[in-house]
Amino acid sequence: MNSHIHGIIEAFVRRSAVPQLNVGIWQNGGLYEASFGSDQQAEIDVFETGSVGKTFTSTLLVVLAENNVVNLGDKVDKFRPDLAFAKDITLLQLATHTAGLPNNPFTGIILNGEKALRNFSHADYNGFLKNIRKPLKTGRVKYSNLGMALLGNILADHLNISYENAVKKHVLTPLGMTDTHISPNTYDINRVAMGHSGKGKAVPHFLWSGMEPAGTWRSTTKDMMIFLKAHLGYSGEFWESLLAKTTSPVFNDSRREHQGLAWQLSHNKEFGDFAWHNGQTFGQKSMAVCAKASGSAIVILSNKTPKIWQHFFTSYSIEKLSYEILESLGKSK
Repeated sequence: MNSHIHGIIEAFVRRSAVPQLNVGIWQNGGLYEASFGSDQQAEIDVFETGSVGKTFTSTLLVVLAENNVVNLGDKVDKFRPDLAFAKDITLLQLATHTAGLPNNPFTGIILNGEKALRNFSHADYNGFLKNIRKPLKTGRVKYSNLGMALLGNILADHLNISYENAVKKHVLTPLGMTDTHISPNTYDINRVAMGHSGKGKAVPHFLWSGMEPAGTWRSTTKDMMIFLKAHLGYSGEFWESLLAKTTSPVFNDSRREHQGLAWQLSHNKEFGDFAWHNGQTFGQKSMAVCAKASGSAIVILSNKTPKIWQHFFTSYSIEKLSYEILESLGKSK
């Protein structure tokens, strides 16, 4: 990998004081993997991927639709007739954040998010859904953890297995992603990155019972690169064709043309169209990018979240870092 890319990653890590950042970069047959950070440890390779895991949920949806187990246009009341709003929305709307559901299953002001999630249960998730009585305002893109959780849980319940096992059976295992799991206890504890707040304080491992399809997966750069390369065609025509459905615009509407199935879609003059998704837990930050036009893919996993004020400056943005890497890849072709 060129020295410029190495330099911009090192500068980002120093500026952001990230204890460890693991990166994988693929471009036209060449793989670059490296680990950076002030407290980088070679044995640590498992990170929380946060909302990047939503792309697993949308992939499960298209796999099941391809096999005629469900249809994208199925109304939610086919699976959850107990929900008052279920007749108004479809599985496709859940996958594209256009169902009109609130972002999170909470009401009021949450002063301690970590404690709220620690005490949250599947019963709380179901209870919140059942308390939504009014018809939803559908059609507009409105990011929703709750909507993605409902989608994944519907699919798992329809298969009569857990959400984690559903994704493993239909997505991860067929692709050869054997090192991607939800529970940190699945791994040798010495491999698992400890998350840190913006102030550098260690935080507990991220769990959110009932909301797993919204993004509670853990993975490595190696496993995530298998997933991204499948989008580029390296796992065969079946997967390339299938995954093109998740990373293509769903709507013929300029206000929503950036929306795929879970994936966000963008364009750059240097490397063309690309799909991306970021993720953040209380102590970790991640980014996945797939640029099919340029044959490139990037995964970045880090064990520190930005300070509040750093969110206002792109120089501390892991998203901007990934775009700078893509631009450099485009110029080096």
